[in-house]
Amino acid sequence: MKKFGRSMMTGKVLINLIIFLSFQISQALYEDQIGKFDWHQQYVGKIQHISWDQSLHAGKRVLVSSEKHVLASIHSHNGSIAWRKVLEEGARGQIDRTLHSGNLLVTVNGGGRFVRKWNAGNGLADWEVSLPGSRTGRTDLVQCSKDLLAVLTQDAVCGLDTRSGRQKWSLSLPQSNQVIYTHVVLSGTNLFVIGQSYSQQVTVVTIDTEGVMKSTRSIKAPWLSVNTRCEVTNGAFLACYRNEDQSLLTLSLADGQVFKSTSIQVLGLEAAGDVTMETVTKTEEPIIFMRIAKNHMALVEITPNGAKLKKDLPKICAAQVMSYEDQSMLFTLERVEGELKMKAYDLDTGSEVADLYQTITYLPQHGYPQRMEVLMFKKRDLRIGCRFAILSEDYSMQMVLKAGKIAWRREEALAYVLSVEMIDLPVSENQAKYEDEFGSHRDDIATMFIKRFRTQFSQLKTYIQQQLQKLQGHRHHHHDTEAMAESGSDEEDEDLTRDEFNLNKLIVLVTGAGKIFGIRSTNGHIEWEHFFPELAPFDGNGQQKMLLFVQRTTAHFPNPPQCTVVGKHKETDNGFLFSFNPISGQPVDTPPGGLMLSYKITQTSVLGDLDDHFLRGILLMDPNDQVHVFPQKCASVLKKTFRFQFMFVADRDTGFIRGYRTIQDQGKFLVENVWSVNLHKKQQTITQVIGKRPLEHVHSLGRVLGDRSVLYKYTNPNLVVVVTEGDIQEQSQKGSFNLINLYLLDSVTGHMVFHCSHRKAKGPVTIVHSENWVVYNYYNQKSRRHEMAVLELYEGKEQSNSTAFSSFSSPRQPLVLRQSYIMPLFISTMATTITEKGITSKQLIFALKLGGLLALPKALLDPRRPLVPSQETMEEGTIPYIPELPVNAEAIINYNQSLFMVQGIHTSPAGLESTSLVLSYGLDLFFTRVQPSKMFDVLKEDFDYFFISAVLLGMFVVTIVTQKLSARRALSRAWK
Repeated sequence: MKKFGRSMMTGKVLINLIIFLSFQISQALYEDQIGKFDWHQQYVGKIQHISWDQSLHAGKRVLVSSEKHVLASIHSHNGSIAWRKVLEEGARGQIDRTLHSGNLLVTVNGGGRFVRKWNAGNGLADWEVSLPGSRTGRTDLVQCSKDLLAVLTQDAVCGLDTRSGRQKWSLSLPQSNQVIYTHVVLSGTNLFVIGQSYSQQVTVVTIDTEGVMKSTRSIKAPWLSVNTRCEVTNGAFLACYRNEDQSLLTLSLADGQVFKSTSIQVLGLEAAGDVTMETVTKTEEPIIFMRIAKNHMALVEITPNGAKLKKDLPKICAAQVMSYEDQSMLFTLERVEGELKMKAYDLDTGSEVADLYQTITYLPQHGYPQRMEVLMFKKRDLRIGCRFAILSEDYSMQMVLKAGKIAWRREEALAYVLSVEMIDLPVSENQAKYEDEFGSHRDDIATMFIKRFRTQFSQLKTYIQQQLQKLQGHRHHHHDTEAMAESGSDEEDEDLTRDEFNLNKLIVLVTGAGKIFGIRSTNGHIEWEHFFPELAPFDGNGQQKMLLFVQRTTAHFPNPPQCTVVGKHKETDNGFLFSFNPISGQPVDTPPGGLMLSYKITQTSVLGDLDDHFLRGILLMDPNDQVHVFPQKCASVLKKTFRFQFMFVADRDTGFIRGYRTIQDQGKFLVENVWSVNLHKKQQTITQVIGKRPLEHVHSLGRVLGDRSVLYKYTNPNLVVVVTEGDIQEQSQKGSFNLINLYLLDSVTGHMVFHCSHRKAKGPVTIVHSENWVVYNYYNQKSRRHEMAVLELYEGKEQSNSTAFSSFSSPRQPLVLRQSYIMPLFISTMATTITEKGITSKQLIFALKLGGLLALPKALLDPRRPLVPSQETMEEGTIPYIPELPVNAEAIINYNQSLFMVQGIHTSPAGLESTSLVLSYGLDLFFTRVQPSKMFDVLKEDFDYFFISAVLLGMFVVTIVTQKLSARRALSRAWK
């Protein structure tokens, strides 16, 4: 009977587990809900190669390849992506060269390891060839004939058939440890392979198109260095520029025996900084562009006797030379006060072609144009026309189809998002009147009563107008669409005011390209944008970081909200700040072009207290241990609270973590070192330092157990997680193994709260730190699988302090519960949901490498999950332990919209306690809502209002009738 009872109990537990997993994880959408509460935007990244696709649709598509390992085809009429191929991450997927000629589209990836031919119409790969590759990552590609490609790797040149990818021939190049082969060029029937030996010589190897070596010669080049930029021009010339003496050195690859040096001062040019060169491939003439500055270019012709200036192009930021019907044309772009002037010249005569001149409106938020790609064609009246794409300094791509008008633009900087904040929208005008009523302390009761009456009257007026509009119908649907298009209005656009449940936010995105965006969470439309060419991210622990601080929210009416971006200057590495209103994008407390500081920033922090205008100041620490306050008006708050300001710095180069305290000395604020922790740089390297989100609410300070006792959480707001990775040498065996260490550190006192190690494990480690628990993912080399570990910290069954937490009077060493689980899929990053009050159950969101966002309840990552469930754990609701985490297809919150190269996930609370807003950023942007505990605070859409109203009315009538009958019966009893 006991054995039968145990089996019955086990069966019940399994049934309950299946029911729990089926109901708690299920988050499927109905078909009509797709795109209703979410949106998805696809990008390609910074474009490196661009060309017009004329294979199937002449001029209707543009082929691009980017530094994000993306090859794509873009519709020229609206900028949408026709097809996109995201290649492998790392060095394997890096696109080294892209060749597009007619119907031929070939890419070389991974330093020559992979050569792929693509179908430009649909993006399918026709063939792929694997080659040995280059140890230096330098490779090149040239089309020899209609049926032959020549691919250069480090040690050989291979001839491939363009139709099948079959290798026709292979030629090994002369070997030398100091020669790095960089270019291969076709001239007539000869192929010239160029190798560089720094500070020594240039090697030129001549071979024919059959793969037979003809000659090898070396030309002395003692000036050649790693920083020397060399390009190959048409006519088989090699041009190299030296910034040290501002000279251009040229060599004829056919018969040149010595480099010809030409100073750019002789050409009439004066360089203030670095000079770069751009090759010209769409004409047969041996010419090259030299970029003297952002808005100064020069067209230089290469001859056997040296270089000569063909045309100086001052104030020109982008140019292109191309041939059309045996006529060479020069196109130039000049930026002048918010517009671009495009001019075309006949390269032979130098005369301007007046028919092609046009002026295009150009916003200053895009910086200087850096490149243009022109497509020339004949109009119906047989005149020459053109359309062109513009690649700008801010990574954007813009298309000009008609004269003087930009048809569309793609903001590719959004593929480089580093920091995200979701800002609450301001209240409406009527709600602001309520705030104005209670915001003034000088008004008497009568004045406040009049304000309240006016506010309620305006609300009643607005309500009546809305009801009349509903009765009259949506008249705005019949407006002239052309007039709306000209005015730039949109039916979806509305005032930036807070909705009833505060579900709509304004998302502030800071990108590594130096561009800041404010976009709507409802549809992803850009509300405002700013571009700062000097702004660069910090490089901390091998990761780029741009800091975004919310100094004041929209809750403090009439004070406007304020945010500040903290980065560094590209040239000086000094601090760079930009403070702005996140709703309107207008600058606040800083110039419109940003504020460059006179010192470098080693650490930043935020003041815990607010000033008189509810503004939270930012502390900036420089290398001299001096603390600066931004804005300066918040210095008064620091004077009052400097004794309670603590900061810490984790130095990856030395392996030390140092804690500092703010002090005041002769009117200045300095920091003094109060503690330090040595993590031994020789054994391990600090890779991550993760703290808690400062605005996260902890609703319950304890966990009720099955025996009705309470296990109190260890909620230390100063706790940070430090992750280190290293190699340990084995004494018994010759070799080493990887090691991951996890430290829980109090950032105020330096107290080591907890430490654990994982032997034979390696990163990358992804971490979520929230409330009293830490969840992290790593790769177990011994078991060859990805694992998910969880740590939960508790004070015990007695709480040390129920009102406030202090690191100086911290409780005894916390009780740490931990457990590991098998993660069947590889994840790139993860995050946890956050709600307004913290009542809703937590949910972990994982970004899978397969392209999905997986949402799992935190209950599945509970270290107290028992192997054998007991009566107490069953009453507590703890799930029995199963080693592998379930991956349910219905738990993919982005359904079939695959997301690639996800760099981070940002969650934000909504006005509804049940709802959390999620933004995934990386190569794509994806926004959605999740309800970890379902929508317990909102009625469902199919709620039957008529039925419940009828029931309530019936109960009201029955109550009145029964009351009358009861009274009559009581009266009759009294008379008896």
